[in-house]
Amino acid sequence: MALADISQRQGRIAVTVFQLRERIHLGNFAELERLAQEAYKNGARNAVIDLSQTDSMTSIGLRALIIVHKVFAQSDNGNHLKIAGVTPVIRELLQVTGVSQFIEVYDTVDEAVASFQASKPSQNRA
Repeated sequence: MALADISQRQGRIAVTVFQLRERIHLGNFAELERLAQEAYKNGARNAVIDLSQTDSMTSIGLRALIIVHKVFAQSDNGNHLKIAGVTPVIRELLQVTGVSQFIEVYDTVDEAVASFQASKPSQNRA
């Protein structure tokens, strides 16, 4: 089974959505990084990671999110990755570790997709 289902959504701009099917762990974190790199190579420039099916996260999961953020920020160092569907525990983890200061966190994928704008940065909802 693949780690993530990947789909395209159209908000104000095109957004690639990675819906994780399971928790990121030592055995699969490289797959998420590879999927992000492949999507970027194939033209994706804005992404949402949907964690609605993920109930917990370890340090390797945080590392993977940061690497994916860097992949999508490489063209202009902008905020091209959003996170959606987090549990209260994961939201707190993202806040305590400071990740939510540079990766925006939204309650739903729809909100995250809608937050992307073609010309100006969106507000952080973490």
